[in-house]
Order: sequence, then C-alpha cells, then structure tokens
Amino acid sequence: MNDPGLEHELATLDLGDARLDRRARRVLQRCFQSPQASLTAAQANWAEMMGAYRLFAHEPCTDQAILQAHADAVLARVRQQSCVLVIQDTSELDYTHHPALEGTGPLAAEQRQGFFLHTQWVVNEQRLPLGTWQAQINARELTDGDVNRRKRLPLEQKESYRWLEGYRAACELAAQAPGVQVISCGDRENDIYEIYVEWQQRRQANRPAADWLIRCNQDRALREDPAHPLVPEVDARLLAQLAQQPVVGGVSFTIQSKEQWKKVHGGNRQATFRQGRTVRQEIRVAQVTPRPPHRPNTKLPAVTFWVVMATEIDPPPGQEPIHWVLLTSLPVTDLTQALRVLQLYLARWEIEVFHRVLKSGCRIEKLQFAEASRLKPAIALYMIVAWRILFLMKLGREVPELSCAVVFADFEWKPLWIIVRKQPLPPQPPSLGEVLRMIGQLGGHPGRRRDGPPGPQALWRGLQQVHAFAQAWQAFGPERS
Repeated sequence: MNDPGLEHELATLDLGDARLDRRARRVLQRCFQSPQASLTAAQANWAEMMGAYRLFAHEPCTDQAILQAHADAVLARVRQQSCVLVIQDTSELDYTHHPALEGTGPLAAEQRQGFFLHTQWVVNEQRLPLGTWQAQINARELTDGDVNRRKRLPLEQKESYRWLEGYRAACELAAQAPGVQVISCGDRENDIYEIYVEWQQRRQANRPAADWLIRCNQDRALREDPAHPLVPEVDARLLAQLAQQPVVGGVSFTIQSKEQWKKVHGGNRQATFRQGRTVRQEIRVAQVTPRPPHRPNTKLPAVTFWVVMATEIDPPPGQEPIHWVLLTSLPVTDLTQALRVLQLYLARWEIEVFHRVLKSGCRIEKLQFAEASRLKPAIALYMIVAWRILFLMKLGREVPELSCAVVFADFEWKPLWIIVRKQPLPPQPPSLGEVLRMIGQLGGHPGRRRDGPPGPQALWRGLQQVHAFAQAWQAFGPERS
C-alpha cells in the first residue's frame, strides 16, 4: 500500500545524504505494506533488501534520528488539537532467542535478555493516535542485588528517572504547542514525587508546564493542615482521607469477561479472570498535600494536588473490585470534572494497544541483527508503521465516509473490491470505512454488522494481502500499461 501519509513522517529526516533519506522512506513504505513479514521479505527485491541493511549500518541512521523526524510530524498534528495526552509506559523487547545480538541486558527475569522500550505516545482527547513524541530503547545493566543501596541512590541514577524525563518531554511538547493543553499520563510506576515538584516549580517560574494524570501507587502520608487537623492514625494517609470524603456522584459501565495478566511484585505477571458485569462506582474527590518523601542530600518542597477515587459498589463474590485512585494537577471539585479525569485516564490503554501492534503485528522481536545499533533504527521505523495502522483504524471509525482515495491508490482498492466483493467496480472509490472492513475480512474479521469495525490485528494481517493483490493488479490487471 502506497500510503501518502507516510511520506510526511520522514519529511525532515536528514542522514547526511539525500539518497539515504529517500531509501529510509522507501523502506518505511515496504514495511507498512507487509507489517508481519520479515524485514527482508518486506522488500521488493534483492537490491532493496541489501539497501535496507546498508541503511541501518550507516552510522547517522539511528533510532533517535528517525524518531525526531516522526516527532516533527507529530508536533504538526498536536498543534491542530485543543488537548492531547502524552502517555508514557515501558514495554519489554525480548531477544532471548537471538543470542548473537550484542548489547542486550536482563529483563524482568535475568535469564531473559533484551531491551526496555519507554515510549511517549500521543493521542487527542478522542483517542486519535498522533504518534510517538519521544522513545528510548535501553538495555538494563546488571546490579549487585543490594536493594537498600539502590534506594539510597539519587533519582538520576535510578531506572525510575525515565518517568521524570518523560514528564519533561511532555513539558517540551507544551512549550512547542502553545495554546494546546498537554497532559502527561501514566500508570502506577509513574507515581514519582519529583514529577509533582517539577510541575510546581515550572509554574512558579512561569515556564511551560504540562498537566499530569497518574494512577496512585503509594498511600502517601499527608501533611497536616492547621485549619483542618487530621485525626491521628485515621486520616493521616491519602487513602484514608479520601474514604472520608463525601460521594460527589457515581458512574456505571459494562465490562466483558476477560482473561488478563496482572502485574505483581517483582515485575512479573499473574493470570487472572475478570467476570463480565455492569460495574457501578461511587466517586470521591479531594485536594491533598502529601508529606514530602525523604531524599538523600536534598529537601523536597510540599506540593498540593487533586485526587479522584472511583470505587466499585458490590462486586460479585470472588471478584476484585474495580478501584481507581488517580492523582492529577487538574482541578477537580465536582462530578463533571471527576468524570472527565476518569475518561482521560481510560485513554492510557491506547499505549498498551500500540505496544501490542508493535510486537505482535510488526513482530519487532523477530528482527535479526547482530548489533543493537542496527536493530534500534529498524524498531523506530516499525514504530511509525504501528502508528499508521492504528491511525487508519481510528480514522475508519471516526470518519468512515471519507473516500478511500485519500489513503489507497486505485491499484490497491480495485483488486481488493473484486476479490472480496466479487462485484463490478463502482464508478467512484468506496469509502474508507468500507475498504477497511474488506481488509479486516482478509485478516480474519467476520465482517458481520454486529461485529463492529475491524481491530488492529485484523488490519495488519489483511494489509499484507492487499499488497500482494496490488502487485498482481499492476502486473496483470486491465489497466496494465
């Protein structure tokens, strides 16, 4: 598929040679046409395959060079929005089965080797994916196992420092997109007090400061307010204080039965079963000032922020209640503001979908390289591919009536129509939603009305067949010149 949108993603790429820039754009197109194929199989011929490997061997071709060009396009899209979320999360890239690859490090279990990918994923308030703002691909160093010594290290020497760097990246986006509300969002690991201090100090210095929305990980001790003394051992901590707040309202929604993996202590995951049901939650809000945590050789200031707690009422027996405690810089004084905070946080799941498409759809853990310096730029290209797949999926759901000609060339949608529909070609290109449904059918989506639009997995499978149809149409079709 010759997606014109991909041309703009590397428009500002500068590898020191215009020929290399063009080659990078061509490799990106080939990888998008066949996202599940190996890097070599995705190229059209032997010359393109050798060109791709030479590209990644070129020293200026780094993951950061490619992602910076993509970030320029992301910034252009962000400037057209009123509000965006910069969602950060870390995902493991497992290369245990590629022992020849140099530069890897231990993962959650030391016998597994690979990299940690920390991504700043940008979506708008309607969850339309805008792309990757920043990302780091790093290998973990072996530690001496002394947990107490590691705790005494300054934050800059800990792995958790990446979360503060991620918040600063969101602030950088806010500085370059004035007038756009930028909200940094993260799961429990993101609950780092230095982020809250950074936000406060930036605001006090009149510097660009992104808002933040983070799931609570620590039941912090609260600082006592002389005007409202805390009851010792009752409400001296955040969760106890929240539980005493009046209910501002409630919300209900339906969830489906699902087998899922839950993070447990030590970074491992445990299989759990979530029973489908209608969930009813009661919502409480509070403004809190936690007691600053102790840090070696530095004294942190107190920061005041808002908290939203949504607690499930009467969960089924044996089921863990759905319970969220969200910390935020956004003012929350009533139910309307609390519901917006909850809706914004639900968008955090979009980065999980992105990482799944990257690993399962683009199969980046199957890439065969001997050196990390060559692997990383290939991963960066596939990050753009994964974004484009999700962007098309969302576009097909939000504006399905859009003409498919915006994305698909005639030699792509015409054979698809004949093979899937088995009907004469229409006089005008069909809608984007219709074409994406046909691609989804090729990828295993049933295509029935009640099934809804296809998801990313069906699309990445179907796109590979669209590319094969297009090649055959160009070679043997009625419009062959």
